[in-house]
Amino acid sequence: MSQKTVYRQETGDPNIIGIDYARLEALCNISGLECSGDEKTSEEAHRAFMNSYQQIFIRAPKPLPRIPWPEENKPVAEREKQDETQKKKPLGARRKLPSSRPFHESKVSQMIKAAKKFPVERSQLEQQLIHSALKLFPILLEQIDPAELRDISRIVMIESWDRGRIMFGEGGFFIVLRGSVMPYSDASSPEEEKAEIGAGGCFGSLEESSSAEVIRCVRTLQPCEILKIPHAGYAKLRQELQGQNFALRERLVQRCSFYLSWPRFSVHKVADLIQIKNFPANHVLVKEGKICQFVAYIHQGECNILQDIGTLMKPLKKGRFNSISVGQLGPFESFGEVSVLMDQPSPCTIVTHTPVQAGIITPDKLQEMDSVTRTLMLQSAKPTCGKLTEEEISKQYMRQEQQREWEQVKKKVLSDSLFYNGIQHGVGKWTVNRSHKMKH
Repeated sequence: MSQKTVYRQETGDPNIIGIDYARLEALCNISGLECSGDEKTSEEAHRAFMNSYQQIFIRAPKPLPRIPWPEENKPVAEREKQDETQKKKPLGARRKLPSSRPFHESKVSQMIKAAKKFPVERSQLEQQLIHSALKLFPILLEQIDPAELRDISRIVMIESWDRGRIMFGEGGFFIVLRGSVMPYSDASSPEEEKAEIGAGGCFGSLEESSSAEVIRCVRTLQPCEILKIPHAGYAKLRQELQGQNFALRERLVQRCSFYLSWPRFSVHKVADLIQIKNFPANHVLVKEGKICQFVAYIHQGECNILQDIGTLMKPLKKGRFNSISVGQLGPFESFGEVSVLMDQPSPCTIVTHTPVQAGIITPDKLQEMDSVTRTLMLQSAKPTCGKLTEEEISKQYMRQEQQREWEQVKKKVLSDSLFYNGIQHGVGKWTVNRSHKMKH
C-alpha cells in the first residue's frame, strides 16, 4: 500500500496526498503548547494550533476548467470496457483512437491560426474552420443562437498574452483557449479564494453589463491564447441580423395575395408580430372543425389541404383515410386569419407535405394589434377553402382513387417486367467488386 493511500485512509479526505513536516514542526513549537496538566499551557496557543493544523496536509491541486471532450463524458466502466476490447484485437488490426481529444485540439489550433488574421483577410475555408471550432464550446452555445454563430465567426479575434499580465474584460466576451487566468482585483478589496479559469473557461460578457457576477479583470498565470468577441462587433452583428429578420417577415406579408394592396405602415405592424418557425413534414397545422392556433405565412415548403368526406362515401377499406385533398398551399400564401379573428372553426385540415418554414402570429399577439389593422385583415383575407358539395366530393374522391389505383398498376407491371427479365434492384454488372472477380 502506497504512502498516499495511507494518508487518504487515515484522514478520510481523498484529496490529501501527504504531510508538510516543516509546518508540522512549526506548529509543535508554538509557545504555550504543552501537556494538558502543565501550568505553561495556554488556551491561546491551543486555539492557534487548532486554527492552523489543516495547513500541514498537502492536497492535490484542483483540476482547471477546460473544454469537455466528448470521450471524457463517458462513464468509467464504459471506457474500461472499450480499452479491453481494443486490447483483444489481433496484431495488425486497425484500432480506433482512444479519444477524440487530439482531433478537437487540432481544430482549436487551426482556429487560432485562422483567427489571428484580420477578418477581411480570412478566406471562406478559414471562416468555416472558425465556425466549426466554435461549436466545441458549450458555454458559447448556451448564450448564442446557432443561427448567429456562423456570423459571429466573422468578428472573433485571438489575443496572445504573456504570463503575469493584467487583462481587462470590459470590452467583450473572452474564452480561454490555452493557458489559464485568475480573477484579479486591487489590493484594497477583501481577500477571497478565487478559482482559476482554464481552457474552455470564460470571462466578460457579450453585451455591456453592470452585473457584479461578470468577471471584469483577470491576471494570466501562463502564456495564454484568448478568443475575443468584441462588444461593438457583436452589437453591430445583432443589429444586422435583426434587420434581415424583419425584412424577411415584411416580405412574407407583402408577397401574399391578400396583402398586395396594403399600405406599408400596416404591413410593418403585422411584420412586427410574426415569429419564424420550422415544421417537419406530415405535421398537422390545422384540424378541420377546430379553431386555428395561429395565423401562418408560408416562406418555404408546401402544405396539403384536406377535407373530411364523412359519411358521404361508402365505408372505406381498412388503411384508407376518410379525407380527400382539395388543394395545396405554397410559398407566400397564408391561412388562419378568418378562423383566429372571427373565432370560427377551420373548414379543412392543413398538413405539411414537405418541411415548412413559416411566419406565425399567435392569437395573444393578434389581440395587441389595433382595431384598424384587424379590420383591414378581415376584409382582405378569405377562408382557406369552402365546403364542397356532395357531388364535388364524389368527383374528387373518384379522381384520387383512380390515380392511386393507376400508380399501383404501374408499380406492379414494372416490378413484374424486371423480375421476368432477371433484373434485381440494386444489382448490376457495375456493382460487383471487379478486383475480387479478377482473383477468381
